[in-house]
Amino acid sequence: MKSPEVPESSPALVQRTKGVDSARRVLQILLQFSDGRPELTIDDMLETHEISVPSAYRYLALLREMNLIEERGKGVFVLTPQILRLARAAEISLDHRTEVQPILDRLSAETGETALYLRQVNDAAVCLAIAESDHPISISFQPGHLMPLHGGAAAKILFAEFSDAKRNQYFERLTPPLGRAQRAALVESLEEIKRTGYAESVAEVDAGVWAVAAAVRLHGALIGAITVVAPEYRLDDEQKERIRTAVGVAADGFVTLLRR
Repeated sequence: MKSPEVPESSPALVQRTKGVDSARRVLQILLQFSDGRPELTIDDMLETHEISVPSAYRYLALLREMNLIEERGKGVFVLTPQILRLARAAEISLDHRTEVQPILDRLSAETGETALYLRQVNDAAVCLAIAESDHPISISFQPGHLMPLHGGAAAKILFAEFSDAKRNQYFERLTPPLGRAQRAALVESLEEIKRTGYAESVAEVDAGVWAVAAAVRLHGALIGAITVVAPEYRLDDEQKERIRTAVGVAADGFVTLLRR
């Protein structure tokens, strides 16, 4: 699936926020750090920004107060590990559709079935990437389509991450609502899914379709689910077990790829 093209922002098109010049300078100094420049000195800052020496030290003091930088040597400043938390948050927020496509292609080739990658968007699951088998099947989960979270193996992996309060809010918004027994059974299954990181379903979204999914976690946070779907009639127990294993290996391989 081709990612939608997003035009790059042009400085001329970005409206300059008024009344935050000092904050802008602090952020500009922070953004000077890079792979090629892991250390900064006062001279580096003065050379880049039109600021006085007292202002430079004042901005550095604020960054140190927020535990974003530290002084490694006299007048030499580096980023603190606090930045890693921000980097991880940014990494988790990415949809990773480009990185996951080769994983799905290999998984589909290995299992002979259709493989998908889903992630949560608000109260829905969305398919971001798909690799169809040579004998594709008709399924509701298609790239870009928002689907409910309470049906289907991959969707339930995403739903299992919800807190009790958030689940209840979801249930209250459902139309038509789930019956009491159906809701109780679903909640019980979600606890097991969250514990194991795996889910299976049969005909929960599309008639006759079996699915197995594995959670994808990056730095401990759930970022999505990899799943294989297939017509149940052509799968025996041995084939299902082989697909379960392949899906788990694919999810682990995807996490390893993202951590590089």
